[in-house]
Order: sequence, then structure tokens, then C-alpha cells
Amino acid sequence: MFFMKGSPDEPKCGFSSKVVEALKGENMSFGSFGILTDEEVRQGIKNFSNWPTFPQLYYKGELIGGCDIIMELSESGDLKALLYLSK
Repeated sequence: MFFMKGSPDEPKCGFSSKVVEALKGENMSFGSFGILTDEEVRQGIKNFSNWPTFPQLYYKGELIGGCDIIMELSESGDLKALLYLSK
């Protein structure tokens, strides 16, 4: 699940846009939630993850990371391996 500003079709920040591009570049399907639409969910996710910023990518209920981490994983090829090998 990808918690982001905006939607995959219309990201509302550059960081969300970069992660969407990385995920689509890996041909990964993913669900998303636009955190700007619900302040309660936004704050709840921040508290749950102990991560103050968005976007946030989760896999099997675990926080993978934000934009910088996802971009590093994508560039190294580890994002695809992490998500596909842990199925």
C-alpha cells in the first residue's frame, strides 16, 4: 500500500511522483491512499510508522520507507527483489 499526496494518476508532490514512477517502472501493481483527503488517517499512519513524512510505502503491513529509501532500492534493483522475493 502506498500512502501518498494525491493519486498515482495525479501526484500532488514530487516525492510521491518519483515513487509512483519507480513502482510503475518495475511493473508493480499497488494500492494507494491519498493522505490529503483524510487528516485522521494521515496522523494515524504517522503514529503507526513513527515516520513523519509522506509518501510511505508498505508491504505486508511493514513500512518499506519513504521516497529516498524507495529510490535507492529501485536504483540498486533491490526494490523488485524485496517485493517479489518476499511473496
